[in-house]
Amino acid sequence: MKKMNGKIACVILASAVAAGSLSGCGKLDGTQTVATVDGEKVTLGMANYIVRDQQAMTESYYQMMSQSYGMDMSSMGIWDEKAEDGRTYGETAKDDVMDTIRTLYAMKNHAEDYDVTISEEEQAKIQEAAKTFMEDNDAETLAKLAVSETDMVTYLELLTYREKLHDPMVADVDKEVSDEEAGQSTVSVVKVSTAGTEKDEDGNTIELTEEEKEAKKEQAQQVLDKVKASENVAEADMSALAQEVEESLYAYTPSFTTAGSEEDTLDQKVIDAVASLKDGELVQEVVEGTDGYYVVRLDKKNDEEATENKKESIISEREQEAYDKLVEEWTEEAEIKVEENVWKKVKVTDSVSFQYKPAETSDTESEEDAADTDEDTADETEADTEE
Repeated sequence: MKKMNGKIACVILASAVAAGSLSGCGKLDGTQTVATVDGEKVTLGMANYIVRDQQAMTESYYQMMSQSYGMDMSSMGIWDEKAEDGRTYGETAKDDVMDTIRTLYAMKNHAEDYDVTISEEEQAKIQEAAKTFMEDNDAETLAKLAVSETDMVTYLELLTYREKLHDPMVADVDKEVSDEEAGQSTVSVVKVSTAGTEKDEDGNTIELTEEEKEAKKEQAQQVLDKVKASENVAEADMSALAQEVEESLYAYTPSFTTAGSEEDTLDQKVIDAVASLKDGELVQEVVEGTDGYYVVRLDKKNDEEATENKKESIISEREQEAYDKLVEEWTEEAEIKVEENVWKKVKVTDSVSFQYKPAETSDTESEEDAADTDEDTADETEADTEE
């Protein structure tokens, strides 16, 4: 779509090295060759850094989720657990990293097909980012990561090629989307669910009885009656009226493809019920769906905003398909030889932990960073770049 400018490239590089402050255990010779991709040697140091970056990212996510749900992660394993194929998640994570490395080199080797290069300005920023990474980590951490400044430069170059290749790779994707294909209608819906909420001793959901379902239908009817009695049905606050019947009820406003689509997730009974209505009109009866009763109002038969959003979504899907297809082809074509005796030295287990350290900044630095972030955000909004 739109071309990434130098400012955005800098932001990408900054995010790439934000994972720098890692702590962990183990010591490797990062200068060893761990793999060769299309004749280019990959150092163990760079590969190990990518592994530890992904490991730290995953562990940080699990920690965040455990805190959100009040769980104790101290006794929970991540990497030593086995999947259905019998391999541990740690082993799978290593495989994923090697696949990523193969893809990154494959993309770099196709950069000239699209006249994609790294400018002198970008190269200078890469050098600066790599140097900052090394300075921000102590000698002990760098020894555990086994990564050198040269490794970081190489990795950031690969990331930059990948980022800059995206737009030219999808430039030829068809951007034309017809109104029939994308046209959206929007409704306001109050759903009274008939799905069971309790479980039996075996953990199976207990379905509602006919009497309970009838009570749910009566709730929906009460909501419908209140909406009907409104002075202006088209502008009635259906959530407020629904909560007069039951506090847990609310209205939501889904859109669906006017011409019909298999991708529509809204109950087909709801879609059918508004087929002959005009904007602002209410379905005069409670709609019985597959797992609930619905009170439905057609807000807009032709919702222009929702339609434009759908068009953008369709184009994005086309671009993603085209991009993924090329990446897959290039990756499959790339010849890779992994030095297994070297690669096996990298262990991803629950006993080898790498985590991000919180950044330590002064108040002044924090204020300056905040100002820089605001400036970058403004520049990104104005810049010709794809979100």
